Amino acid sequence: MRELTFREELKQEPINVPRAALTFAKEIAYPELDVDQYMGRLNQLSNWADKVISPRSEIQHQALALAEFLFQEFGFHGNTTDYGDPRNSYLNDVLDLLLGIPISLSTIYVAVAQKIGVPARGVALPGHFIVSVQHDYGDIFLDPFNNGRHLTIEDCEQLVRATTGSHEPFRLEWLQPAAPTDILIRMLNNLRIIYLQRKAWTYARSVIEHLEMIQPTNNDLLRDLGVIYHKGGSLRKAVDYYMEYLSRSPDAPDVDLVKRNLRIAAQHLARLN
Repeated sequence: MRELTFREELKQEPINVPRAALTFAKEIAYPELDVDQYMGRLNQLSNWADKVISPRSEIQHQALALAEFLFQEFGFHGNTTDYGDPRNSYLNDVLDLLLGIPISLSTIYVAVAQKIGVPARGVALPGHFIVSVQHDYGDIFLDPFNNGRHLTIEDCEQLVRATTGSHEPFRLEWLQPAAPTDILIRMLNNLRIIYLQRKAWTYARSVIEHLEMIQPTNNDLLRDLGVIYHKGGSLRKAVDYYMEYLSRSPDAPDVDLVKRNLRIAAQHLARLN
């Protein structure tokens, strides 16, 4: 059976987040990646977890036991020494290396949990992705990046402050489960930032093209593509993207900078002609 493309994965109902994430990993960075093989590894993880976690125990105990299995016994852990390594954002690498960042580790936890009947969902806190598990006495929250630590709401508030530096009052709506498309956007945005910072223009362009599949009206992506094509010497494409961005976002705060880049790119293009 033919593997679906990332665009096709986005049309599935519901979207399978791990499979979609593995698919964008294949299309962006790992052309030989076997998506089904890695989905099989997630299924194997679920089978192992199912054998060590009692289905008769209460949901909160199952959730904590799964965290212990994945992050203490199996060895998944947060990459605190090289947080910006792009491999932290590709699920195939996370499964291979047992290293990741909050969103990738949370995605693996949720995938395994749902397979064994634990109602886990991803939670997109500002600055730090976590997991919630629903049960009869209220949600419990876990931090897969920190060995699946059980979090109180106060802990969640401290996490947001520590990671963002903001002292804005904590909003309970931040604890709502994240939609599949929002999770994929956040994963791709992490890669977008990494590759732009590293000036890895080819990878950055591919990441942004995948973001456009989810966010076709996100004008910031047009600006970024303009920068990428400019840096890569594709001046005509750079001019086109800059102009489209300015047309769609005439009041954006960076209009003057983009106009300057457009002028420079257009001048260089004119000299070539």
